[in-house]
Amino acid sequence: MNELFATIDLEKLSENERGMLNYIQENPALIVRMTLHDLASKLFVSDTIMIRFCQKLGLSGFSELKYLIKNELEMAKKRQTLFREQIEQQINDFNYFLEFAPIEELHSIVQLLCNDQPLYIHGRSLSAIPAKYLHTVLNTLNRRCILVEDLHLIKSISRTIQPGSVIMITSANVPVAIYQEIFANARKNQAKTILITSQKNEQTENLADYCLFSKDTPLTYNETDVNSRINMLSLIQIIIELASKELLSEETFPI
Repeated sequence: MNELFATIDLEKLSENERGMLNYIQENPALIVRMTLHDLASKLFVSDTIMIRFCQKLGLSGFSELKYLIKNELEMAKKRQTLFREQIEQQINDFNYFLEFAPIEELHSIVQLLCNDQPLYIHGRSLSAIPAKYLHTVLNTLNRRCILVEDLHLIKSISRTIQPGSVIMITSANVPVAIYQEIFANARKNQAKTILITSQKNEQTENLADYCLFSKDTPLTYNETDVNSRINMLSLIQIIIELASKELLSEETFPI
């Protein structure tokens, strides 16, 4: 409701008028059910003063004030309903994702991540968050790995990588033209590659030796990526849970 009166210059209002405005802002649901006389009496002013106050706010009178408040309340209710529907849809999508998580592929990936070969984990921008999370936990579990956020550096590593090494890339909107070189170099050098991205398509499904698709919905705001990556983070969490069991088991019962 504050947005409705955001353009009002409070400096031009008297102390009594600011009190009237505060009451209206704090009680919009009551205002739309009141008559002019009801509101004036509540604020201890005359009907005429109430009308003049509305005009000072840039309105034609009390009727327009009620109309604008009622309209704002209806819009707020619609926004709340839409937000609730979006949240419910995301919860449903998330539950569906968990139900059909690619467990077999996850186990194969975990075996790669838990071996003693060099492991490089790469992610940029928001996709660096799950990459950093995995890197931190694996190192905590004494599985040494290297986080590479710089694109040019991971490209350079892929050109000289040792056979059997592993490159894991997290990228919600994987730009094939950028990452194709990395996967090609790794394959040429007999290294293994893992890709975790949002959407499966003809370009992404065969890029890496192992591809996981989180099915996060691409979302932008003002041309900025605001994809929450909740499913991608969930995949990383499942990987961590499986890897921790594998690594802790090896530590407890050495071969």
